[in-house]
Amino acid sequence: MTREIQAILPAQLAIDDSDMRLFRALPGAARDAVGPFVFVDHYRSATARGIGDRPHPHAGIEVISYLLEGGMEHRDSMGFRDRLGPGDAQWIRAGRGILHAEQPSGPRHGLQLWTSLPPAEKFAAPAYRSWRADDIPKLERKGAWVDVIAGRVEDAEGPMVLATPTLFAHVRLQPDAAVALAVDAAAELAVYVIAGELAGGAGAALPAGSLAVLSAGDAVGLAASGQGAALAIIGGAPAARPILFGGPFVMDSVENLERAKRDFLAGKMGRLEGVPF
Repeated sequence: MTREIQAILPAQLAIDDSDMRLFRALPGAARDAVGPFVFVDHYRSATARGIGDRPHPHAGIEVISYLLEGGMEHRDSMGFRDRLGPGDAQWIRAGRGILHAEQPSGPRHGLQLWTSLPPAEKFAAPAYRSWRADDIPKLERKGAWVDVIAGRVEDAEGPMVLATPTLFAHVRLQPDAAVALAVDAAAELAVYVIAGELAGGAGAALPAGSLAVLSAGDAVGLAASGQGAALAIIGGAPAARPILFGGPFVMDSVENLERAKRDFLAGKMGRLEGVPF
């Protein structure tokens, strides 16, 4: 059964200046999660200005960075250093706490997403991996290209393995192209429109910045308007609740949020360029 659109949620324009435009699709007033995803930022910058270029902490989550254009250098308090370019993907298990910074090499366009770790893994040891664009499986259908970063789409399995079943795929559609993709029927899924317009049924079109939450089913049907479309399919097993945000920390209890803050201030998440002071 092909999934249908249950709700259309516009992303909020969080930054809009001469240098950067950043849309936040999750969390929002109407919805705080899709599958394990609790945070979705879509950004484009005209210069080497970064979002997280200064050292900062995370805890209780997995952080996914996916570059569409541009490049960046990653460094963190566990000693990992890396460089990413167009089509590359990065995974960080923040767990009990990690400090990192991302320095762009120039103009950049991409997605940053957080998944909430299960309660039993909120304080797991931090870990890091990245994949080059050539490492990411690709599907080609008539007028459609799909990069599968995590989870399974059709017969392609993404290399990124997260703490809970997770699907993350990047889809590009030519003008007026349509495709149906087999997915896990048990997954809670949504589609975020990165560029162009996606047909939404009954003649409606979903512009860039739309998050379309999907019904249950074992296939996702996608159709582009005359200008084509680029989008991300996100979702998986629903995040355990409660979901509590404390800035860059996402925990399942007030006590765990306070513990993360204390650990950060005590330097237990490590140090990076003098942070924490």
